[in-house]
Amino acid sequence: MNNIYDAIKEKENQIAIFQAQISGLNAEIEALRVAARILEGGTTQGVPEAARPVAVQTSSNGGDKTKRVWP
Repeated sequence: MNNIYDAIKEKENQIAIFQAQISGLNAEIEALRVAARILEGGTTQGVPEAARPVAVQTSSNGGDKTKRVWP
């Protein structure tokens, strides 16, 4: 059985991973919304950051990584 502190740290790491995944999914959703507006002939004036990638922190059992995603 793991030490209680190891179990807590493991759960905190899982939370960090899930938060990074959620952040990435939110960025993908926003990119899809922008694409839908463009395809429908709408405007993207309310979304000036859509043209730049956003840094998203991810964690994978060996350390932190940063990847770029398009909002």
